[in-house]
Amino acid sequence: MTIGTIAALLATLMAGVILLTLGLWRLRHRAEGPGAEMAAEMADGLPQGAAGTELAATLAARLEGVMAEQARRQSDVLTVALAGLKADLQHLKSDVEWLAGERMIEQAIQMAQTGLDPDDIGRELGLTRDTAETIATFRKH
Repeated sequence: MTIGTIAALLATLMAGVILLTLGLWRLRHRAEGPGAEMAAEMADGLPQGAAGTELAATLAARLEGVMAEQARRQSDVLTVALAGLKADLQHLKSDVEWLAGERMIEQAIQMAQTGLDPDDIGRELGLTRDTAETIATFRKH
């Protein structure tokens, strides 16, 4: 390392130590200064002993109630959102089934036009024999 680099590192280290020392000094004097007096005055206004415990219990119960109500509302919103999502998925499922059925019918018609037997069409596309026979019959017309 060069002397300039070493000097820069030492200067940075010294600045850090000085800032840390200054911060600790300010923290100690702040606790003894006017802020400490204000904190003591605020503490004097709060009930001590049994009254303080009762107030803390009341505040805790009130906070628990608010949290329970918020959790219930979130649960209700989630339930409604999930119901809507389920309905959307059902619609998508029925659309896909309809499209798949349409495509299957088109394939069955093409196979019937090539002269395949209804049993072969049914086996190839997973249709019942009656359905394949109906498609083969109507392809003539």
